Amino acid sequence: MFRGMKAASAVALAVVGSLAGLVPELPATAAPAADTSVPTPGIGPASKYDCALTVRPADAAFTGADGTASEIGWEGNRQGVVTCLGGVFYIQDVLLENYGIGFGTNYGFGIYDGGRTTWTDADGYLPAQITSFSRDGAKVSITEFCDKVVLGGDAFVAVYSRVAVSNPTAHVVEANPEPSPGLVPLDAAPDAVAPHASVDHDYVIASDRFGGTYPWPSAAALASAGTFDQHFTHMASFWKDQLAAITGISVPDRSLDDAYRSGFIYTQIARSGDELHDGVDGYEAEYNHDVIGILSNLFNQGYFTDAHALLLEARNAMEAPGQGFYDDGVWTYSVPWAIYLMKTGDLAFVRKNFDSEGPLGASQPSIEETAHAIAAGRTSPTGIMAATDDIDTQGYWTTDDYSALIGLAAYRYLALRVGDASQATWATEQYASLLSATNKTLDSTIAHYHLDYVPCSILRPNTSNRCKNPEDANWMSPLGAWAWDASLFGATVNGPGATMIDDTYDYGFARLKGKLPPNTFGGFPGDYYSTGYNAGYGTAGLASQHHRDQGILSYEFMIANSQSGPYSWWESSSAPSAQTPWVGRHPATGQGASPHAWGMSQANGVLLASLVAQRTDGALVVGRGVPAGWLGRDRSISVRNFPTTDGRRLSLRISSSGRSVSLTLRGQQPSGPVLFQLPRFIDNIATTSAGRVDQGTGTVSLSPATKNVTVQLRTAAG
Repeated sequence: MFRGMKAASAVALAVVGSLAGLVPELPATAAPAADTSVPTPGIGPASKYDCALTVRPADAAFTGADGTASEIGWEGNRQGVVTCLGGVFYIQDVLLENYGIGFGTNYGFGIYDGGRTTWTDADGYLPAQITSFSRDGAKVSITEFCDKVVLGGDAFVAVYSRVAVSNPTAHVVEANPEPSPGLVPLDAAPDAVAPHASVDHDYVIASDRFGGTYPWPSAAALASAGTFDQHFTHMASFWKDQLAAITGISVPDRSLDDAYRSGFIYTQIARSGDELHDGVDGYEAEYNHDVIGILSNLFNQGYFTDAHALLLEARNAMEAPGQGFYDDGVWTYSVPWAIYLMKTGDLAFVRKNFDSEGPLGASQPSIEETAHAIAAGRTSPTGIMAATDDIDTQGYWTTDDYSALIGLAAYRYLALRVGDASQATWATEQYASLLSATNKTLDSTIAHYHLDYVPCSILRPNTSNRCKNPEDANWMSPLGAWAWDASLFGATVNGPGATMIDDTYDYGFARLKGKLPPNTFGGFPGDYYSTGYNAGYGTAGLASQHHRDQGILSYEFMIANSQSGPYSWWESSSAPSAQTPWVGRHPATGQGASPHAWGMSQANGVLLASLVAQRTDGALVVGRGVPAGWLGRDRSISVRNFPTTDGRRLSLRISSSGRSVSLTLRGQQPSGPVLFQLPRFIDNIATTSAGRVDQGTGTVSLSPATKNVTVQLRTAAG
């Protein structure tokens, strides 16, 4: 599930089908008074602020000033738009012949001069990025977003930009936006701004046509298709409707709320048609184990739009050899199918694809075939998985055995649900056999080398494998999510991968003490500070005793220290720069993709699971990873519209004050017991208004019909 940098980066994208008609065409408006039949001439931003292609040994991606990169775009566009510090955006892989501009071009505004800068998302999370700074006494903001525009029946993505200038002084300020050539003006605002007045300069340019081959729109057609404000309203409404359909969260750290929402939107922008790409900038392709993680998170969030198409598209990435192929991606193909079935109850679709290949045969394997690839991959003399390069280095990686176990656990659940008893028996036997072989091999390695942690290599200590560098984040790769995910699928969980989770966290963080701050796991070669997977590495903690809130703590670290764009993270990043004009702590460099969809799926996945998770036996796990600091002082945590089982949805609220912690449930009743188990409950429960108490695990077990419970603690909640 976790690994180092990918071996290659995809710069070109395959053409996908047009998505015209997904939203209604905006009504055309009268052309503005200004002559907008041709693009305005201009200067554009200084070249030092360009999004420039940066080639590193492991990847290539567009990077702006001070190591920055982010994205704007539209759901399922063929290729989104790269954004960089200073209000610069880069339109990739398009030939806008009507505008006389060429392949891959930067756009922006020369008014930006690199002064003290803030760079945020509108409303905290919308894909409308706002760059704010001061210039010659005026306050300037550059806002950029994309909207879908349908012109003459053809669908396009258009980038809308606004340079807003506010003059708080007592004298006139000259503020020419200096737009890039090719930007189409939507108004005729003056450059001179009167004292205590404001002026908006609005522009548009087409960026994508959803893989279509129809002609690009003229400047006049774009200019007459609506104002900046009209399109902003449409864009905001679209994304808010999308978010309303999935699980929503509200936690004491509001930046996590925004990161969660932003991550969902970025994932849909990185998506190209039904292909779940890792990024708009770098990794513009399907990497199979990344696709599994992204899709699993979408289903856990309750996103089921296009679910059939997304599941079937995922199998296209399962054939070897090929770019983006990893063995563990095949072994875990059953996982999103199992989550989808548990959440929706759509048995007919799963049964149809359980043992049937796609129309292209073996290149589109069935769920059954990918599960049986696990048995075929157990070629080691000890019965563990064969050597792979699943963490981008060849070796016998512990993570492979645990990934295969997750796949078998999910496959067993699917086989039981579709009624294939023989396959259920086979999966049960394979799981038991592989777990036994994994435990025996690890026990031997741990005993032989006197280890107090689970090593990256199942055969060698970390001092003799790629994890010998304490700052290589792969030191946490062996545990992955197995102990947690397997428990959700009702599988047996035992051995070092279950009993040594806390030990492994303690070991790795001890090695990093004095080298890196708390709650980062390190990075990958070239950028040993943090990663887009930093929060995801906390998933194993949910199955531990003492690190259950690690995912949230590490997510908060990412937000505070390693954003390379608004809620955007490189796959691997360096320490924060001391020179960047962007206010806050931001990496000097990064590599991979930013934003990185798999990393965001892990971060938002562990955040949601820390609040609520669904087990296949019907049990609902609530509050498993809630930090103690979030309790007390009349704080509350809420989850809305969470998918449980067979199409059910519910909402919940955790509130606390002093020694009292309450849980309220509403919506459709869960199909099994509610396990209310905050880490703060361990050996700390005085009384409960309902349910049965287990002090050792810190669990209050409630019947499915329970709507409210109040737990009194021995010591204060916070």
